[in-house]
Amino acid sequence: MSIGSWTPDSEKAAITIDRDFLERCIALSDDASLATLPSPFTEEEQQRYSAVMRLPAEPWQLAVADFDNAELLALIRFFTVAEERISGWEAGAESPAIWINKVLRKRGEKLSVETLRWIRANSRNRFIPNGGL
Repeated sequence: MSIGSWTPDSEKAAITIDRDFLERCIALSDDASLATLPSPFTEEEQQRYSAVMRLPAEPWQLAVADFDNAELLALIRFFTVAEERISGWEAGAESPAIWINKVLRKRGEKLSVETLRWIRANSRNRFIPNGGL
């Protein structure tokens, strides 16, 4: 069990999701890199990005709007595993993987059965990929 940090809603509004961070996440989305988490991130980065993990849908949807579908799938893979492996990054129903999947669905792209099975095999967060009912 880990103890995460809580970020008040007033402070969440000031948090931004930078493109460099997202590109780094995409680069770490293959199976071999995912297995090394959290080591690619310093302790300070792990702390800083923990608040990003629980941002609402709108900032995420704006941050990923310019990425193509393959990059969005890579981000879903990354955040699915990162939430499991990096202490303090637990996001539950606010997981970035959910918000990114919603962007894909708006584009008419559905996750494959293969991807859905991969998510189930790599996450205990039952809200991923579609969110709460």
